Amino acid sequence: MRNIFNLNNHWLFKDSFSPEDVQACDSSEYQQINLPHIVKELPYNCFGQTECAMCSTYLKRLRLPEEYRGKHSILEFNGVMAQYQLYVNGQFVQSHKGGYSRSRVEVSSYLHSGENTILLMVDSHEDKDIPPFGKPIDFLTYGGIYRDVNLILTDTAWMEDVLFRYALEENAVVLKPEIHFDNAGEAFDGEMIVLLKGEDGVCAKQYSRTVTIPSGRQILSPEPEKMAAPALWDIDHPYLYTVEMRLIKDGVEMDEVEFKTGFRTIACRPEGFYLNGRQVKLVGLNRHQDYPYVGYAMPKRVQQRDAQILYSELHVNTVRTSHYIQSEDFIAECDKLGLLVVSEIPGWGVIGGDEFKRVSHQDIRDMITVQYNHPSIFIWSIRINESDDCDEFYAESNAIAKGLDPDRPTTGVRCITGSKLLEDVYTFNDFIHFNHLLRNDKEVVLQAQQAVTGLQYKVPYLVSEFCGHIYPTRPTDGVQRQTQHALIHASVQGKSLERKDAMGAIGWCAFDYHTHGDNGSGDKICYHGVMSAFRTPKYAAHFYRSQVDPKTEIVLEPATLLARGEPDDGMVIPFVVFTNCDYIEVELYGKNIGRFYPSLNYGGLKHPPVIVDNNPGTWRDTWLAGTVIGFIGGKEVARRTYSPDAYLQDLEVRPDDLELHTTVTDATRIVCRFCDQLGNALPLYNGILQIETAGDVAVIGPTTVATVGGSIAFWVKTIPSAQTGEATVTITAANTNIPAKIVRLALSPDPMTQTLD
Repeated sequence: MRNIFNLNNHWLFKDSFSPEDVQACDSSEYQQINLPHIVKELPYNCFGQTECAMCSTYLKRLRLPEEYRGKHSILEFNGVMAQYQLYVNGQFVQSHKGGYSRSRVEVSSYLHSGENTILLMVDSHEDKDIPPFGKPIDFLTYGGIYRDVNLILTDTAWMEDVLFRYALEENAVVLKPEIHFDNAGEAFDGEMIVLLKGEDGVCAKQYSRTVTIPSGRQILSPEPEKMAAPALWDIDHPYLYTVEMRLIKDGVEMDEVEFKTGFRTIACRPEGFYLNGRQVKLVGLNRHQDYPYVGYAMPKRVQQRDAQILYSELHVNTVRTSHYIQSEDFIAECDKLGLLVVSEIPGWGVIGGDEFKRVSHQDIRDMITVQYNHPSIFIWSIRINESDDCDEFYAESNAIAKGLDPDRPTTGVRCITGSKLLEDVYTFNDFIHFNHLLRNDKEVVLQAQQAVTGLQYKVPYLVSEFCGHIYPTRPTDGVQRQTQHALIHASVQGKSLERKDAMGAIGWCAFDYHTHGDNGSGDKICYHGVMSAFRTPKYAAHFYRSQVDPKTEIVLEPATLLARGEPDDGMVIPFVVFTNCDYIEVELYGKNIGRFYPSLNYGGLKHPPVIVDNNPGTWRDTWLAGTVIGFIGGKEVARRTYSPDAYLQDLEVRPDDLELHTTVTDATRIVCRFCDQLGNALPLYNGILQIETAGDVAVIGPTTVATVGGSIAFWVKTIPSAQTGEATVTITAANTNIPAKIVRLALSPDPMTQTLD
């Protein structure tokens, strides 16, 4: 039988490495830490871009219970940046290059009775032989063991990976699982049992096959089996089956693996993207897995939350994992929600030498093997992002991907026109919408497909980036810049929805992220997101949110402070309202100034922005602020009222979660927003928050923080104890009379996670 133990707890760390550390450990040189972990916690901004570049040491003492001795033992590392050397009990075992790929190391012969020592030398330097490095890239990779480490204990034969292949037929699916076996013993004949359960937990299909398992590693594909009338995975109904596969030898179960998957058809055609035979326009955003203070080192719940924000708050249907392999927890949440995924290998702008190419091809193998069963992934991006053509290299990249997954299409993101198409889909970063005006002063929003591809015919085509660096926008920027930023997104997505020759458009990007000085705004931050690095909204986020059906959520977000003196010339009009209402009415100067409808200048948007452009007053008139009212079906459904004398009244505190686990490190975000007496945000208020915790939780980052555009978020993490209890987080607004806010968190062990503590 297989046992999987999480090894995230109780590591020792130091920010240096010496070969002598392998044989002797002076614990006084180390600090105690838990995973996930960054080699050096950073300020929010204005830090040195090489501060995480070091060779560091991670050490763990591991004692195996007696009942597990003699088991086949595999260490699994899900993310170590950027390369490591592994030593077990003083012996070198293996090295691994690549900070985003899963690596498994067989260590059975290195473990012994009693206490064992696992030591990793982790090299966080940028290495030209490891993608995405080779020149200063537009993001930071930090350093450390930032994803889970597991110990897998199995019998001599086990299923390393299962690629659950299938073919959909009319009212049926043919199941064709491909099983990657590792057998450390002699060959034997066994039985493979396959069980599928629906979302209700009821068995939908069970069958068995006789299999011959040879010694060593082998890939086997047992005879297919047909299953009638499966429920399909779709963005509107993301139906997931639970697959259980058991290996039986002489009536005894040797191994079992369980995972979720879904059935769907995908097709990328010159006229668009099709899911289960239905055309779907892709509306998406790119995502960096980057967080303030700790870079990549955030646990499962926080990774899942990013998918929830994209789906439930921004209401997009697609995300691109720019520019690397992202967390299984994030992708699994996309499966659950119905969020389509472009999964991409590591890389940014440069193709290195032979070793770089070898590692890149291994990244393709790792990405597809690990992520194959996720129905949300509809395409593999297998080129180095925005790199030049290299036909020999990319022909092999495509062949590797097609060999592992002949069913999903492939692509590669380009920023050059006329690039040779070796994959299935031509994917292009189109930034022409900035300062490219025709004689009639109409903006060129997107380029024609064939002007980009240089081909005489049309091919499957996707815009993979737009906006971003051509219009960086801080959360602290004024109304006019934030509005223009939002309208760029609205304009491009509207034009994309009108197109008959493209699959859709994916904006750059969802969240602000940290970067090198070559690309940041002078403080190591790229302000390219529709949300801040803290996942708080800019006006562009309100645009995306407004595109949802009002049956799901009614959105009324004026892109204004309704404060005379914020825009140029002392006038508040014109201003924009992002809404999914039929129309709005506006009250200003003590009267109703009119009814305003969605603009006709934003293409195929479901809910174009409303432009309020009728100004009946002058800057000399007495200012009374006003109200924006939303109507659907002739009835008022939403109202936003602004004061002519707005002042600080309250601090709104909203935690993402109120229950956390204590088995291993868990974390959640707490969002804080300063409000006036009518509940409106005060983005110009520079407030200071002081944070205190009690119980088994701690703040990630500093405990005194300044708001960014009137709001701020911070994360708290649990201190692993495997205990049930309560913790509190107290937030005090410094230098105000606002009462302290207390968030109470219920703590309990996670029954789904096993450790060896």
